[in-house]
Amino acid sequence: MINLFQPNLGDDELALIKEVFDSNWIGKGKVVKDFEEGFANSLLSNSSHFLSTTSCTEAIFLSTKLFNFVKGDEIIVPAISFPSIGSAIVDSGAKIVFCDVDKHSLNTRAKDIQKVLSDKTKAVYITHYGGVPCDMDEIIQLCNQHKVLVIEDSACAVRSFYKGQACGTIGDMGMWSFDAMKTLSTADGGMMYIKNFHKRIEAEEALYLGLPVKSKSGLDSSSDSVNWWEFEMNRTGRRAIMNNVTAAMGLSQLSKLDGFINQRKDIHTKYMKMLKNVGDIQLPLVPDFKHTSSYYFFWIQTKYRDELAKFLLNKGIYTTFRYWPLNKIELFSKYTDNECLNSDYAALHTLNIPLHQSLSDEDVNLIINGIKEFYAQQ
Repeated sequence: MINLFQPNLGDDELALIKEVFDSNWIGKGKVVKDFEEGFANSLLSNSSHFLSTTSCTEAIFLSTKLFNFVKGDEIIVPAISFPSIGSAIVDSGAKIVFCDVDKHSLNTRAKDIQKVLSDKTKAVYITHYGGVPCDMDEIIQLCNQHKVLVIEDSACAVRSFYKGQACGTIGDMGMWSFDAMKTLSTADGGMMYIKNFHKRIEAEEALYLGLPVKSKSGLDSSSDSVNWWEFEMNRTGRRAIMNNVTAAMGLSQLSKLDGFINQRKDIHTKYMKMLKNVGDIQLPLVPDFKHTSSYYFFWIQTKYRDELAKFLLNKGIYTTFRYWPLNKIELFSKYTDNECLNSDYAALHTLNIPLHQSLSDEDVNLIINGIKEFYAQQ
């Protein structure tokens, strides 16, 4: 089976993990700090605003706590979004309000957000679909005018840039995913950017039991306290910190990230060339503003989406649609009734085809030829 996504791991990752094992400390430590700094540097950003965690979903849930979402608040979310966002908002007690997206790019726009803004709107979540940036200038301007927070789901947008600024660092908060399917994988893991440094400190405490950031524990605290087992807490908290093992994987992957993205770009370019004018296929649109994509998804749109997906599956090629609109999921749809017609269109016509750095030339040709063979039979 040709997979939709697939990590690229090997001896380099094992070597760095072995160093962690040999150090006899596998918990959070210097390796995590090095990974946070290295990741921030790769985004041309200040590492003091970055914080690692166990997953992008953890960062999304944390955002609702950091910005104190409560009952009565309205939170705008593009209908085409990862389900973690919907779950986090519902869990917070706030009301989820869906906005539409562009039916071809699957990115939301300022005009989509404008339609559902109200005096109760507290925040907007933005998803950079497949690593292609949303047009952020208009979105930021609109949200600033209404004093609305902007939170960027950049799970798929590692090293995506909008007009020279890294996606995930444009709004008030952003988050990235390093799960097993991502371009940069730590098996599971995530990173967040928080613009307000005081909020960043709050986040660090919340991710580690609510303990003060500069507090010590055990014998390290003996000079500050008669009994070293005594401690204080600044807030309630969870335990959702990255460890040196996953960070070691991350450091190795980070050193290869540019190469991974270039490989994906080459495959993306070949798809664009070889699938042009094939049947009724609508190819991804290229934004007219300056940007850099992470090339995480490649998608086509066709009225034969379901038939094509089954045809390719029978040939050993796995395809899917990301993401099923949240407003079509009963858990979330009961909270809002606004129409998202472009999202509905995308849900009926969009197909994600394999795109990852482990694809061989033979794999790519099989995918292209499989699609062409399907249309030759129509």
